[in-house]
Amino acid sequence: MKNRKNLPVAALRAFEAAARHGRLTAAAEELAVTHGAISRHVSHLEAFISVPLFEGPRNRPRLTMEGRVFGFALTAAFDQIEDAIRIVAKGDDSTLDVACLSTFAMRWLIPRLHDFTAKYPRYDVRLATDDRLPRTLIDVQIAVLPPGASIPDNCSLLFQEQLGLVVAPSAATGELHCVRAGTATLPRLETRTRPHVWHEWSRLANQDEQDAALATRIFDHYHLTIEAALGGLGAAIAPWHLVAGDVVSGRLVAPYGFLHSDYRYVVKVERPGRRKIEHFVEWLKEAIADFPAPAP
Repeated sequence: MKNRKNLPVAALRAFEAAARHGRLTAAAEELAVTHGAISRHVSHLEAFISVPLFEGPRNRPRLTMEGRVFGFALTAAFDQIEDAIRIVAKGDDSTLDVACLSTFAMRWLIPRLHDFTAKYPRYDVRLATDDRLPRTLIDVQIAVLPPGASIPDNCSLLFQEQLGLVVAPSAATGELHCVRAGTATLPRLETRTRPHVWHEWSRLANQDEQDAALATRIFDHYHLTIEAALGGLGAAIAPWHLVAGDVVSGRLVAPYGFLHSDYRYVVKVERPGRRKIEHFVEWLKEAIADFPAPAP
């Protein structure tokens, strides 16, 4: 959108607060406006982009899948604006720039960052989660090595990926053998950024690859594919570290369990010798070590 003067900034700010808190009342309290003002801003934004952002009853609305993705993007954008203001106004050099895949950030790193900021409150973590070149130098990059790749000198291993077939409980009823048989008839949920993951899974699990003529739904990013699985739209092949919370809580079922793939996650230090980088890498490895393994 080239004409930024038409952007509904107030509505974006109101929706971002509502999405972050999950409640319109909390957003109204944060922005010191009325509940009705937040509701009007959200309605205006939905009309502006022609996409519903909340659904459900008016007294207890909940985010749509598009609303969750849009809210995350807005929070990241507002965080970058605040970082820029702080750096320009104060010359703050305590910012820690971390790059990683967007789904890893959303489903693993961000839910745990409060622990790092509580331990090291003087650091402000700024995330870069897309493939564009960042405007600033990256301090730490969490990267994925493809099969057969050697670990570079400036990288250290975090963990080996584990893959599993996951479905919503509504699509997985009955005894285990029935659940496994039933998944073969479900639509495949695929991701453009990893188009061959079903073939990978079939090889790892020694399963005959399903009929390619089965219905397939393709999403741009892994977090959308996982949300689709949570919504009961089909079966997905997902890494354990991205769906562990959903499997443990029962929101997803993994009838075949999880198997090690040939992909490895590493942490890459772009500018070694800095204390803030050492602190983050040490915390990251501790968090990985504390992360539970999937049940057999």
